[in-house]
Amino acid sequence: MYHHIYITGSCVLQVQTIRSPPWLRMSQIVFGSIVVLLSVVILLFFVIFPGIALLTLILFMSIVLLVVGIERIAVGLSPVSSRKTRISDIVLGAVVIGISIFLMQFPIVTSVFLVILGAVALMIGGIARIVQGISREIPKFSKGLIIGVGALSVAISIAIIANPIMLGLALLVLILAVTLLIAGIEMIYLGLRGIKKG
Repeated sequence: MYHHIYITGSCVLQVQTIRSPPWLRMSQIVFGSIVVLLSVVILLFFVIFPGIALLTLILFMSIVLLVVGIERIAVGLSPVSSRKTRISDIVLGAVVIGISIFLMQFPIVTSVFLVILGAVALMIGGIARIVQGISREIPKFSKGLIIGVGALSVAISIAIIANPIMLGLALLVLILAVTLLIAGIEMIYLGLRGIKKG
């Protein structure tokens, strides 16, 4: 009887060590909500105001990327982050933030160049998610979600970089918005579940 209680207590303790701290869960929910909200705003602009200036949409996109970069750094600074991914999360988050700030500071740069930079930032974030999904000991559904979002981000970013003009700038921003919307939903899901991601 006591042996059974001891084993159960050990199992419970092991499950608790996998969960993220409250501040990280809250940041993932907040950042994820911001990303989802801004992505939905971008998509609504496409539907309601199709003639809106592309640079305005790219400005929204840069804000979304800034939030994604901050979330990456928050995950990297989390005490539950493993040594293998802590540095990569912080560095990649900083790179994404740097790219987003560049997009906001130089709006007069050609739209194609801005979208390509956004695609590069999306690729970096996707690679980070794939690495985390592969190296995490988490439920299969969560692992598949993280790796799937990462693979989608990488695939979309490669398509954008390969065909920046053929696909059309508006379509590129639309694809980026949808991909970031999915990434935001993933953040909220992981924050609600308290799953260690970084």
